[in-house]
Amino acid sequence: MKTKFCLLISSLIILGLQVLIAQQKTISGNITDSETGEFIVGANILVKGASRGVTSDLDGNFNISANSSDILVFSYIGFISQEILIGSSLSINVALVPDVSELDEVVLVGYGTQRKNDLTGSVSVISPQRLEEKTNTNFRQALQGSLPGITINTNTSNAEGNDVGILIRGRNSISASNSPLVVYDGIPYSGSISDINPSDIKSITVLKDASSTAIYGSRGSNGVILIETKKGVSSKPTISYSGYSGVNEIAHIPEVYQGQGFAGFKEVREPGELTQTEIDNLMAGKTTNWLELATRSAQKQEHNISVSGASKNANYYISLGYQDVQGIAINDKFQRTTLRTNVSFNINENIKFGTNTQLSYIDRSGLSPSFSSNAAGAYFTNPLTNAYNPDGSLTLYPWPEEQYFTNPLAPTLVDNSNINNKIFTANYIEIKTPFLPGLSYKLNTGVEYSNRNERTYWGRDTARGNLVNGEAIVENIVNENFLIENIINYEKTFGKHNINFTGLYSAQKITYEGHETVGKGFSSDVLTYFQMNLATLPKEVSQSFDQETLISQMGRLNYNFDDKYLATFTLRRDGYTGFGDNNKYGVFPSAGFSWNVSNESFFPENPFVNNLRLRLTYGESGNQDISSVANLARLDDLSYLDGDITAPGYIPLVLGNNNLTWETTATYNLGIDMGLLNNRFQISLDAYKSESSDLLLNKLIPSVQGIRRIIDNVANTKNFGVEAAISGFVIDTKDFKWSTNGNFSYNKNEIISLQGGDEDDIANRLFIGQPIRINYGLQFDGIWQTGQDTSGSAQPDAIPGDVKVLDANGDLTISSDDRVFLGQRDPKFTWGLTNTFKYKNFSLDVFIHGVEGVTKQNTTRNTNVFGGVQRNTFVQNFWSVENPINSFYRNDGIVRANVHGVQFYESADFVRIKDITLSYKFNDSLFRTNNVDLKMYITARNLFTITNWSGLDPELNSQFGAPLQKEFVFGMNIKL
Repeated sequence: MKTKFCLLISSLIILGLQVLIAQQKTISGNITDSETGEFIVGANILVKGASRGVTSDLDGNFNISANSSDILVFSYIGFISQEILIGSSLSINVALVPDVSELDEVVLVGYGTQRKNDLTGSVSVISPQRLEEKTNTNFRQALQGSLPGITINTNTSNAEGNDVGILIRGRNSISASNSPLVVYDGIPYSGSISDINPSDIKSITVLKDASSTAIYGSRGSNGVILIETKKGVSSKPTISYSGYSGVNEIAHIPEVYQGQGFAGFKEVREPGELTQTEIDNLMAGKTTNWLELATRSAQKQEHNISVSGASKNANYYISLGYQDVQGIAINDKFQRTTLRTNVSFNINENIKFGTNTQLSYIDRSGLSPSFSSNAAGAYFTNPLTNAYNPDGSLTLYPWPEEQYFTNPLAPTLVDNSNINNKIFTANYIEIKTPFLPGLSYKLNTGVEYSNRNERTYWGRDTARGNLVNGEAIVENIVNENFLIENIINYEKTFGKHNINFTGLYSAQKITYEGHETVGKGFSSDVLTYFQMNLATLPKEVSQSFDQETLISQMGRLNYNFDDKYLATFTLRRDGYTGFGDNNKYGVFPSAGFSWNVSNESFFPENPFVNNLRLRLTYGESGNQDISSVANLARLDDLSYLDGDITAPGYIPLVLGNNNLTWETTATYNLGIDMGLLNNRFQISLDAYKSESSDLLLNKLIPSVQGIRRIIDNVANTKNFGVEAAISGFVIDTKDFKWSTNGNFSYNKNEIISLQGGDEDDIANRLFIGQPIRINYGLQFDGIWQTGQDTSGSAQPDAIPGDVKVLDANGDLTISSDDRVFLGQRDPKFTWGLTNTFKYKNFSLDVFIHGVEGVTKQNTTRNTNVFGGVQRNTFVQNFWSVENPINSFYRNDGIVRANVHGVQFYESADFVRIKDITLSYKFNDSLFRTNNVDLKMYITARNLFTITNWSGLDPELNSQFGAPLQKEFVFGMNIKL
């Protein structure tokens, strides 16, 4: 009996083993480096929870036996381990991601890359993760509040999102551009930022101090933004989709008067002046909310699909993107379709070829209503007038008694086609010399070509077209940007010494050519702008042309001793067509030094400070962003009478200047980088001082030649600032993680000299010792109240309710001598704070942005209604005997109550919850088995603002443009 039992047990064990063996299968695959695509030799492949495993061979291949329910663990020194459920797969290819600490991260530095820990200059980087998580129309929106030293100035809000300016470390120039240089895949970029698909961007690097920007010489004084697009990072093809859909709403808008309120406002100010149209609409209880008619709840969507991959000898990334954004102004739209191909090939071990090419189709067709036009602004048009005729068509003149004013909605009737076709391609071939290891040559070429065709027709259903029996405009603009760069690089390590030298010779030509034809007087509107040859009035033809060239040479030497002492020396020479014959070329040197203190033997090992690095740099860079003909004498046409005949003539306009030269900015920068708590937190602190000399201004000259001014290098400015950035994990557990990323910037801007001396330029509001953008004028000092004695004041004729003006000089007279400084228009402080909370598969990202120390003129407080109250205005809390406030004058003729024309200035400081994103990443067995990576998210933008600003929005420079918009978006990202 006992023997039978043992035989039974043995049979069952053998049967179980046979079943187990039958479930096992052989899994094969390949392991590569996700960054380079090269095979990884000796990688470990283990069955999780078991003791069996294999290693990859010389070609990165492996074979292992395992069950469908097993999980394979792939690992290799210096790479992040990956776990993959086998499931039904028989072949598994894995691209291991390098386990790079933040200090070892490789960043772009212009004409090459460096480890972050080897940098001597001030460089900031936006991570790919942040770029992927934001639904940006263009990359400028990703910069706002994300990096220290960056200020975004937004003029108005529109669908394209391009009406913004970027400042890096303040404002250097008075008359030339302060915009940074944008380098796109290694090519200095001259096109619209909205033409670049943000979904294709891998990283954005900002070079801020002169040591890092001097390699771009004459274009580096305002900082440099380096944009790198994506490439393949996996040995197997990866198919990715990202898309979102959402709505835009008006974030905030001050209240304008409507029918009854407007009538009451007008009757107090101009009694008995209501016209018949106003009276009829008032009696009928009819009012037109022009702002409501001109805006909408807008929609936006974006879809991107890409295929990418890499092997030992090839790398590819191919994407197709489509974006359709509506602005909150009706008829405002922006559509972008892009096709990108990034491919590189290793022809052999010494020759590599690559191309990054984007084709773009941009549609900006359609005209939007005017918001700020004097004659047809949605903010200003009388609400007691008519938007529509009885038949439902738009009126030509909403107010028949006042035909100066046209219908603000008329542009929506205009037939407008605005299409831009563009190609951008950056191509290179890189050759390594086998006879001298470490030496390489790279030929880099770039072509940027855009052809914009805009065709517009104003028909008889608009006031403009009705006056001339139709007006057609056909415009063509071609922009070309050609670049060729010859780059040599040599790197050598001997002992503890490492040197890296980069040499450059380049040439660039940028051409602009525009043609426009205007035709008027057509027999019919049917053919719109296709009937230009049928115009009965003489056609107006114009042409414009501009061309500029730049030739450059550059050398850069990086030296590293034992990863402790690092130095960078750069020298660049540029020649530019826009400067005088005596100063065509400029030379821009820089030097930077870095000391990795924590690598010293005396640096104590401690859990608090793990990394400590000091940086010191000095450098000079230039600003060539002026007209390519600024140095030339120019004429202007002026007709004159010769008897009864009008004859064409010319007069001197600008005197030439052969000594015109570069604006030059010299910058000192001191920085410290620290890693705290086992590098759990990273902190960077920078202090800088820059001085810009030879700034371009119109210089007064004797008028004996009939010309009063000449453009010359006659001004100096300076900037001082500090920056701080911190990032790290506040909480880092298995299920819950809290990471934070914050930055803070302070900048003080000051004019040192003007016209070569120390005299102020009051007419242009430029003052020695003050910022470039300073507010200057009479100061509002409250309201004269009932019972106050005005006889001994500077305003003896004032009556209760009048504006009280500060008598700054105390001479008992209000004059231009009483003007004072009223704050600056560029902020002193900017900051941003991002907190990300992750719990298992959920993630909540909250981004807050703040601006302080900025004062702007609040133009919404000006009751600019014209004589007889012809325009609408924003609702004001007027002073009256019953409402004796001290903040706004009485409702009387504006000239009387505010006879000195005092403007209202307010603090435009704000704190805004810029973005909130809630996402969920699907990670159950179904998705792991099929190697699917899926994330879904919702995002709210511009959700809430804290500010004392009473105008349209403190972020907008123009208070009469389209209002700022809130966004609500749902999206998903999928990788297969």
